Amino acid sequence: MINGLKEMQDFADDQLDMFGYWDSTLTDPRDMTVMGMVKEFAYKTNQVSDTSLYQKLIAEEYEEWLDCKPSTTEDLKELADLVYVIYGYAKSVGYDLDEAIRRVHKNNLGRCLQPDGTVQYRADGKILKNPDFPKVDLTDLL
Repeated sequence: MINGLKEMQDFADDQLDMFGYWDSTLTDPRDMTVMGMVKEFAYKTNQVSDTSLYQKLIAEEYEEWLDCKPSTTEDLKELADLVYVIYGYAKSVGYDLDEAIRRVHKNNLGRCLQPDGTVQYRADGKILKNPDFPKVDLTDLL
């Protein structure tokens, strides 16, 4: 029986030793951004950046996700695959997607408040954006 986090990590490391191809020099993904993981994958596989390949992969992963039953492990796995290939595309064109997402998040939080300080919703539940709040600026990230 595994009792603690340290024991779980030791067990996982022992299991990985069974695989001769496992590279113990890989960075622990918990210490990386998504872009960092995608860059590591590209480096370890000598993958060439190809935007048209990533466009196809995004479409393929999106279709696979649409075919999943919601709230299942398959649903979660396909969402992760979709995010991964989207980051791959961003890497292939040189976008700092992590920074873009930070800025969009900050802007979304600001834009959700109306001038009177309230949050307003459409009938379908979507939050209405404050039309007077400035749009996010990503021009320096291109």
